[in-house]
Amino acid sequence: MNALGVTIASPGNRHEHQPSITAANEWFDALDQRVVGRGPDRWTASVLRVHGDDRDWWIDIATAANPAANVVLRLSRQATVFHAVAALRRHRPRMESCAPVIDVLRVC
Repeated sequence: MNALGVTIASPGNRHEHQPSITAANEWFDALDQRVVGRGPDRWTASVLRVHGDDRDWWIDIATAANPAANVVLRLSRQATVFHAVAALRRHRPRMESCAPVIDVLRVC
């Protein structure tokens, strides 16, 4: 479900091996409602917002079960869905005073 309350159904791996994602809605489709992890570490990603600037994508992601348990991915324009999902698999959702920012494929 997106911010407007519209449910968006899309295949979870449609963008998985795409060399680059060029639009915010592509990132939303690729990551929203994606199941991350296995067993007790399993959670469902809920994309809250996607913002792009000249260098990076900023994607605010929460758990579907708890929108307050969120994380912000800062992805370089060269990052793929594979990189984003790998970073989310290493992340353990938790409540914090502010969302942690995870740098993904950062090029300095």
